[in-house]
Amino acid sequence: MAQRTEAICDGKTIGIESIFTIINGKQINIPEKLNWLREKSRNNELFCPCGCGANLILVAGDRNLREQHFRIKDSDTELECTVVTEGKTSIDSKIVLKCWLDDKLGTGDIDSRVPIRAVDDGTDRKYEFSFLSDKRKLAISYFHDRANITDEKLDVLDMNRQDIKIYYVADIMNGGAEGQFPEWLMKIQSRQGYCLLLSINGIDYNEARLEAVFYDQDLDGLWCETIFADGLLREFEFDDDNTLLFHGADLSSEYDKAWYEFRKKQDIEHDRRIRVQEEREAEHKKRLEEEQKLREEYERQKREREKLLIREREAAEAKKRRAQEEFARNMAEGFEQQDAPVFDADGNRWIKCEFCGKIAMAKEFTFYGGRGHLNLGTCSECSRNNPEATAEINIPHKDRPANRYDPTICPECGARLVERNGRNGRFVGCSSYPRCKYTRSIR
Repeated sequence: MAQRTEAICDGKTIGIESIFTIINGKQINIPEKLNWLREKSRNNELFCPCGCGANLILVAGDRNLREQHFRIKDSDTELECTVVTEGKTSIDSKIVLKCWLDDKLGTGDIDSRVPIRAVDDGTDRKYEFSFLSDKRKLAISYFHDRANITDEKLDVLDMNRQDIKIYYVADIMNGGAEGQFPEWLMKIQSRQGYCLLLSINGIDYNEARLEAVFYDQDLDGLWCETIFADGLLREFEFDDDNTLLFHGADLSSEYDKAWYEFRKKQDIEHDRRIRVQEEREAEHKKRLEEEQKLREEYERQKREREKLLIREREAAEAKKRRAQEEFARNMAEGFEQQDAPVFDADGNRWIKCEFCGKIAMAKEFTFYGGRGHLNLGTCSECSRNNPEATAEINIPHKDRPANRYDPTICPECGARLVERNGRNGRFVGCSSYPRCKYTRSIR
């Protein structure tokens, strides 16, 4: 906290900022003001603002002094003082603003902490202009803490402005939105149109900066801070109508242009989002249509494949039926000849039983084949039940021509030879046994 920064003299509040000014760009203490305050303190005419009655003296003028301030005279230190000390940033900002007004207005009549007693609610509350130039009818109201920005205070200042032009200035720490509604600064913006944010480096006027900003919502409903003027405090000035200028441009006009650009960007972004959404929807629709076409094409090809398979099966079945019909028509003729085996369309060999006349596949015959009996045999039923089929039949031995000898064919009857195990070991015998009893030992 800063030292005591104000005193009461002749019923009027005097702030420590009143001793500072700017001459030719140099920040100095005002000698006349220092001498006047020291004279007042010697005459015990400076009092503590808390009402305790203590006399104050001015501590100022030494260039090595860390802080200019008022302090209680040693003779009054026993008094019960309840003064509220002011924050250092707050008093340093007021010093800077006092120097700014002296520099830009040059009226020499800048008064600080000018009270407005317009609220009669039974309390000792009072409101004040931070600075007032009666000659220029220009006032500055400075807010260090956002908690001090109240509708009541602003309403009182507005009601008592009469023909005075008021500018509201807040400390830079109150700026920023980060998406949140800037409740306190919006109270200023609703009256001024925009907000002025002051940042300082101690009491150095030449390093102080001022930002002009406004707050508005973007398309997502987030609050944005837009800076439309930013520079050294001394680059801001007033024209003859008390219009605030930045590099010669009317700040209100600059605000209008910045606000228009902000809304224009939001409109552009709105249109862009609509286009993107439409493009996404069109792309999604196109993708769905392509997927639908692919599904339809797949289903079409599937139906074509199924139809093709049906046609192929029908063709194969028709071919099989024709082969079976052809086989059936030629079956009788096939069993009359014994030079070539009889096969159906599926490659199954068919045999005719010599005893019962049954015609069936070879798997239903006990044995079959042999010279002159290639397509004839004995069915399983006759082998079990027909005595005639089990009788021994002597087939005359006939030598096969030497050039046609086949070791797997029986030389007696032409039937197949099979390998068997006997009492005297392994041997080869005719498959037409017992009709043919040909055997050959295996060495």
